[in-house]
Amino acid sequence: QIPVPVVAALTGPAMGAGACLALACDLRVGCNEPDRIVLGFPFGKLGIPSGMGGLHLLQHSGLSTVQANEILMLAKSMTGPEALELGLVNRIVPKDQVKNEAQSLAEEISKKHPVAIRSMIRSCRLEQDKGLMEALHRDAYAQAMCYAREDWGRGLDAVAQKREADFDDYHSK
Repeated sequence: QIPVPVVAALTGPAMGAGACLALACDLRVGCNEPDRIVLGFPFGKLGIPSGMGGLHLLQHSGLSTVQANEILMLAKSMTGPEALELGLVNRIVPKDQVKNEAQSLAEEISKKHPVAIRSMIRSCRLEQDKGLMEALHRDAYAQAMCYAREDWGRGLDAVAQKREADFDDYHSK
């Protein structure tokens, strides 16, 4: 519902819901450090399906369905250069320049005709938003199903303890 472009400045890890929030932005600037994670989708490691329309947003970010599936099913995290290669960020710069670059991008856009920009943003978002509400409902239902399982919490414990999680198999309960 925001009528102006939203620019994300990813200086550090936007993980899980934070990554989904970043994907909901119109433009994204990331850090170019090859060992610094900027986007991560750890849902599977945590024992929950993606939330906040994660799959929907990934699929509407220009990735193919199989690329989006791989990111989510393998609980991938990516650096700025990796995110740039996949088209999940528009540009990458050194960490200390990310916020300024995002600000510069927003200022450059603000010099364009406001009605034209708002119209283009509305059109782009209409396409991205097709099916989003259904995806959000599916995500909420799937997460509730995981929360009800006896093995809920094992993923969080495993991540906190820096080990692999031990989940029940697909066919139990």
